Amino acid sequence: MATKSSYDDSTNTTGRIKRRWDRFTAWRLRRPFLGGLLLCLAGIIITWVPMQILPDLLFVGGELTGFLAIGVAFGVLVFLTGVFALYKPAHSDVIGVIGIALSILSLVGSLGGLLFGLLFGILGGNLCLAWKPDEDRVPDHVTEPSPVDNAVAGVRNRLQRVVGPIVRRLRDRLAAATETGSAEHGNDR
Repeated sequence: MATKSSYDDSTNTTGRIKRRWDRFTAWRLRRPFLGGLLLCLAGIIITWVPMQILPDLLFVGGELTGFLAIGVAFGVLVFLTGVFALYKPAHSDVIGVIGIALSILSLVGSLGGLLFGLLFGILGGNLCLAWKPDEDRVPDHVTEPSPVDNAVAGVRNRLQRVVGPIVRRLRDRLAAATETGSAEHGNDR
């Protein structure tokens, strides 16, 4: 009767973990992962700030209850933009703009999550705007050269025209000197 060794179980578990991690990595690379994650974090922070004050005001009956409820709504909407960026990566540019706008508007109801939520929301929205799927990325060798690259190439060509003949003459003289030097050493022997 054959039994499985603990070594087989550990390699099987390690292989399973590696396959799952590879699947997660493939999923993550097909979407603006960091931008969506930062938008979700910003939404949580923006919502957390008014939620610390809102229950007390509801109990007492304060006048700022509606104002703080708007802050909670902005926080939830910023969180949902992050989730939507992860769920629909094709619309990440529009989602990024909406996430930035909602993060800025969160200053009204929750002080932008004490400004941390605002900053995370703006950063996450910008990352969603900047993200491009692999099909839309243009290889470096296909892109047009920048004006700086054109200027550097022009300077290099002019320099090559001036320095090129001088370098060739020096190489020829060096080759001639080594040939005559080796011929003189050959006669001495």
